[in-house]
Amino acid sequence: MNILLDTCGLLALSRGDLSTRARAALEQAEEAFVSAVSPWEVAIKAASGKLRIPETPVAWFAGMTERYRLTAWPLDAATASAAAALPPIHNDPFDRVLIALSQSRKVLLITCDLIIPTYPGIQTLW
Repeated sequence: MNILLDTCGLLALSRGDLSTRARAALEQAEEAFVSAVSPWEVAIKAASGKLRIPETPVAWFAGMTERYRLTAWPLDAATASAAAALPPIHNDPFDRVLIALSQSRKVLLITCDLIIPTYPGIQTLW
């Protein structure tokens, strides 16, 4: 099964504290993906002082994708529109994009977020 790491999953992977189940899914996945919105979210958190990373967000993201062989999915108009059309369960626009990606591409979403699994048609793991 293919997987998509959300931003909290990607950050957990970088810290070495991804859950045992999530790590196993990552290791067994045919392909593993991340969204282009994750470095955007990381950059915002780093700029606000809510997150510390050892390098620039661009360099950090490039290092993570290379080290863990993650494929980055760009944000396209169809995904952005699908995210906007989701029921208003989650207000975080980054998470809404990740939900839309997971639903449209039928991949397992690795997330520690407790709201995301309440969306219909999404498979999550933590």
